[in-house]
Amino acid sequence: MNSMSRLLLLLPFLLLAAPALAQQTSNAGMYFVGFADKANTPFSVDRPTEFLSTRSLARRDKIAAPVTELDLPIQADYERAVAAAGAQIWLRSRWMNGVVVAADEQQLDKIARLPFVDTTYYVAPRQYERSTTLPRPANFDQPAPVVGSVPVNETFYGYGFTDLARMNGDSLHRLGFRGRGVLVAVFDGGFPSVGYKDFLGYDQVEAVPGNYDLVEQDSTALDGSTHGATVVSTMAAHHPFFFIGTAPEARYLLFKTENSRGEHRLEEINYAIALEMADSAGVDLVNSSLGYTTFSDKRMDYTYADLNGRTSPASIAIGHAFDRGMIVVTSAGNSGADDWKHIGIPADAEEAFSIGALDAADQRAYFSSFGPTADGRIKPDVSGPGVMVTAVAANGKGLTGANGTSLSAPLVTGLIACLLQAVPEATNQEILDAIRATASQATAPDATLGYGKPDFAAAYRRLIGRRQQP
Repeated sequence: MNSMSRLLLLLPFLLLAAPALAQQTSNAGMYFVGFADKANTPFSVDRPTEFLSTRSLARRDKIAAPVTELDLPIQADYERAVAAAGAQIWLRSRWMNGVVVAADEQQLDKIARLPFVDTTYYVAPRQYERSTTLPRPANFDQPAPVVGSVPVNETFYGYGFTDLARMNGDSLHRLGFRGRGVLVAVFDGGFPSVGYKDFLGYDQVEAVPGNYDLVEQDSTALDGSTHGATVVSTMAAHHPFFFIGTAPEARYLLFKTENSRGEHRLEEINYAIALEMADSAGVDLVNSSLGYTTFSDKRMDYTYADLNGRTSPASIAIGHAFDRGMIVVTSAGNSGADDWKHIGIPADAEEAFSIGALDAADQRAYFSSFGPTADGRIKPDVSGPGVMVTAVAANGKGLTGANGTSLSAPLVTGLIACLLQAVPEATNQEILDAIRATASQATAPDATLGYGKPDFAAAYRRLIGRRQQP
């Protein structure tokens, strides 16, 4: 299936077109309101446990990443003043230093005149109502699920073995590395059925300790598009003799960031804020089978020149996440056979690990998007199986074969989770460098497959060998 969604957004410093976009005829729309500073905040970088989990801080310590002003929550007085102008606060962003609000033009004009507001711009029409106050993320601090060990072979792994073995991931599993202790976040458009034990294949709810809906801000993300459920199953499923995914012992946090009612820049802000939330929760690894190039409002569309890793807030947020020790794996895109042809956003981010798709012959799948980025960097980074990938059917009953870089990305994500378990002292940069250096086109990367098909057994040996050197 063609699983790349269209998404896109803009950042505060790229808002030359924002005034035109802000002139909407509807009575109320969704707007981003950016603040000039975080002055007089009660929070301090010297007391990070007030806003970051111990797991988040431990991940940062591994790469000696300091807590900075960027990490501080937004100024509460600024938020209250925006609300006093009549707007409803919809989302908060620490890294973008602002809020998303539902407001009409008169309210927006009042907000723009506040002395601490340095930008306002339109991001989407008003599509949802919320009667409650802004929800807070769930507590994701839960024990890992118990997953029974089975022999690593085609008999016990069933239909999951072929995709696993094509990247030598079965070698990691035979060594006992199946993602245990790794916290993976998944961004998508919904996850119906994933909460049912027959979907993942084991009873413990700890496999998915939390989910969060940034789109509707209701009680669950276990609804909406079935795309996310398909994606998760390629990693998390554990059905011995039938289907086992690439990281069945990892834990998964599910974030609905994609709005099925239309494509607008707000979805990119959802993406960036989900990364902030994942960072705060201590997530190690993110899979996002999403991509943005065009929107329902054509004035928001990107051009190829915008694919420089510095234009989209989602791409910029990936940089912030990487600087804090996280790995973000994203689909390169399914536009290879379209007029667009190029990768999408946020696959253009320098720090994103962008994944293309291979067919059964390990050639580029016809739909897999081409690189490079607009500024000439190699993308995709690597390419994994993306044609007739085995996944649990969306209703949890049986299996399906699916196509797309949306499937190649989670296959790779799951095996990165196994590497993180196998070499826990390795940094995010070391992990990604090892995968690129041992892939099939490591000596001659190109804009078609990037560094080629990963060899996770070779990447593991490289990481271990480097750590054993005197």
